[in-house]
Amino acid sequence: MLTKEQYQHFQAFGFVVLRDFFSKEEIETASLEFETALDAVYADDPFDGSKRHSAILTGENTPFFANLPENSNLYEIAEQLYGDCFPITSDANRYVGDSAWHPDHYIDSEKDCYGIKFAYYLDPVDSESGALRVIPGSHRNPYWTDLDTEVKAREAEIRDLPSHVCSSQPGDLVGFDVRLWHASCGGAAGRRMCTVVYYKSPETPEEEKGMRWRANHCVEALAPAPFVNSHWAKNTDNSEKRAHWLRQLKTYGFMEKPGTGQEREDMTFRGN
Repeated sequence: MLTKEQYQHFQAFGFVVLRDFFSKEEIETASLEFETALDAVYADDPFDGSKRHSAILTGENTPFFANLPENSNLYEIAEQLYGDCFPITSDANRYVGDSAWHPDHYIDSEKDCYGIKFAYYLDPVDSESGALRVIPGSHRNPYWTDLDTEVKAREAEIRDLPSHVCSSQPGDLVGFDVRLWHASCGGAAGRRMCTVVYYKSPETPEEEKGMRWRANHCVEALAPAPFVNSHWAKNTDNSEKRAHWLRQLKTYGFMEKPGTGQEREDMTFRGN
């Protein structure tokens, strides 16, 4: 769990950097699964540096990724920060080009949910090679809304906005609120970043409405593949923790079949 200082830092700024979170052996395992799985998922569209490749890796062929949400060192931090939570992805990404300033989620609880994204890179990254940049404190209003207005009003260069650069070595972990404004620039095509995301369980009717909106968005974005991998959903090890999470995923609609009529965004995730 986070120390008192790390907890206070996250509450104030919306992110925390944890050095040497993963062992060398864990990173080697993640790298092997990453390459094998993404090559298989995109067998008909090999990576050539022109577009991002992404996949949710919660199938039986990627046990490290599939079991990572149940790593207590991760979910206990999520619960320490947000209370009852549940995971919605453990994924792998080959990025291409810069990522402009954006938050992953809206700040309106009736339109969206919130939680924590843990990001880890499989290669060294810094300010000149695609490291995550965050704007401290931008996960809360009025800063969130001010930035939304500012970014939409002008086409600012990524480096124009004052920010903190989360330089990272393989094994480091960055945790940030999904509402936090972030970006990256200068990275080479194919830089490898992986994430695990936990959502805070709703406590009010407004939060439940936002969670159901997000669930529908996720299901439609990944269609026709199911958003929750069938192997992961079988819970063959009879994990009580996973069983609790599966009940939540089902309750809020993450396990629904696609086709609800919601317009899909152009997202690149593929199931695996």
